[in-house]
Amino acid sequence: MNRSYADLINRGFARHGNAFSPNGLSTQFIPFYERQARIKVRFSCGTVKTGTVGVTTGWVPCFILMLRKDSIGSSWCLDDRDTILGEVK
Repeated sequence: MNRSYADLINRGFARHGNAFSPNGLSTQFIPFYERQARIKVRFSCGTVKTGTVGVTTGWVPCFILMLRKDSIGSSWCLDDRDTILGEVK
């Protein structure tokens, strides 16, 4: 099952109007968000983690790394300073 980045943006504007800003969504993670692929990421602090890309709620969302399949949240925010090391099969 694929997710759509365009749907995410449309829902954000529908819910929050002009207050919504997708500027915190690092574009390098969009394909992995849409495919729900597991990826390995090196964060700017040097930590390496593996998980799937999720997204926070609210008018300024950010992508997050969901470490387990049953995760309902994460403190690992993804941004342009982070490096995708590869997709994990």
